[in-house]
Amino acid sequence: MGLTTITAGRIYKGQYLKHGYGEEEKLAFDEFPYTGLAKTYNVDKQVPDSAGTATAMFCGTKTDYGAIGMDTTRSKTNSKQGRLTSIMDWAQAEGKRTGIVTTTRITHATPAATYARIYHRDWECDTKVPLESQGIHTDIARQLFENAPGNKFNVIMGGGLKPTGATNANEKITTPWEGDTENICARGDGLNLPKKWLENGKAMNEKREFVQTIKDLDEVDLKEVDRLLGLFRNNHITYAIGKEEGEPSLKEMTEAAIEVLQREDSNGFVLMVEGGRIDQGHHQNYAHAALHEVYEFDQAIEAALENTNANETLILVTADHSHSVTLNGYPKRGNDILGFANKKADPMVYETIMYANGPGFYDHIANDTVAVSQNPLHFWKNLTTLTVEQRQSPTYRHMATVPLKDESHGGEDVIVFANGPGASLVRGVFEQNYLAYIMSYAGCMGPAKDFDGTCRNSSSSIAAATTMPLIVVLAVFLVKLFN
Repeated sequence: MGLTTITAGRIYKGQYLKHGYGEEEKLAFDEFPYTGLAKTYNVDKQVPDSAGTATAMFCGTKTDYGAIGMDTTRSKTNSKQGRLTSIMDWAQAEGKRTGIVTTTRITHATPAATYARIYHRDWECDTKVPLESQGIHTDIARQLFENAPGNKFNVIMGGGLKPTGATNANEKITTPWEGDTENICARGDGLNLPKKWLENGKAMNEKREFVQTIKDLDEVDLKEVDRLLGLFRNNHITYAIGKEEGEPSLKEMTEAAIEVLQREDSNGFVLMVEGGRIDQGHHQNYAHAALHEVYEFDQAIEAALENTNANETLILVTADHSHSVTLNGYPKRGNDILGFANKKADPMVYETIMYANGPGFYDHIANDTVAVSQNPLHFWKNLTTLTVEQRQSPTYRHMATVPLKDESHGGEDVIVFANGPGASLVRGVFEQNYLAYIMSYAGCMGPAKDFDGTCRNSSSSIAAATTMPLIVVLAVFLVKLFN
């Protein structure tokens, strides 16, 4: 969700809702009073991945590409080397309730960085842990259910039934989404982690609920349940423009999570809510799907704003990284954001939303050969020959100039929007791992808790006001600090 995605998503929202031309539309976070720029590079990469960037945001330490919850000293054969703690550990140490909500698998890189410590993000199931690391590194799914802080979460909602060993054999998929992320590992150890999670709850005399549909979620007494687990697909939750029956929206999950977490007898809460399918739509050059996910994300942020007190809640809206998507050409005001930038063949018809690389290249070359003609304009298909139905298909890919099976991330800084107590700490340009310390200080938890006397003085502005910091990172992040 880089700057291009935010701008295009804002226009898409206005046009989708038929609010005038679209350019003048506002996203829920556009009027937040403080903004800053986060530098997203990994320790070993100019252009980062979600594992390293999420680790920076949630653990306060920059790390290598692919690493989750571990610093650059991580080892395949030593599970303790380089282990970090996250904002969830810090929150739980202060008696706060905690949770994660995502539209991806709950074991995917960004949510995993809140609870897992593992050499590589791909080790979501036991079958993905390589031989030399077996018995040393526990897979991500087991870490969520068996190790702190994951096993203490009050809310876990998203996709990912399969890596937890609770596969829904009757699940239907009506739209043929493509990409590496649509493939997911299966457990080889026979564990059913949600079942075990429920059994542990009974042994501890806790009221736990495991739901798999929006209908099940609606029937839960959210004010009474101690811990809520919602897994709604074997893999990721479906893109919102092609949502399958029974799946909740990101807004619905966010509202439910807040209700579970806001308890008078707790010392506040932290909730991470990720709109992770924005990223995955871009990876396949599914511009329509990606921009509709921005709209879904915006609705979740609105829900968070409506269900929390702005005087008690820090809200950070940001991204883990950007993408190689561009908004280009000279389309007229109000032109369809998913349409043509130039309808005249001068020199050629092209789209307003395009990608520097990705599978959209293959969909738009004139034939299967690279050297179509010495005339470069003959290289591309004429977009005007495509039907409206073809271009409006959820799986239509926008043009890309370099052929890749999976579009790459972008390396530019990402914007951070902030509202609420502690928001003034977001300004200028800073390293991405600074965000964890903003949360630590504002939430009176973790390493920045004793930076000054603020948290020791109950009458101070932050300590008295930050009942509920909320952080949004390609998602919504809620952190309730105090009663």
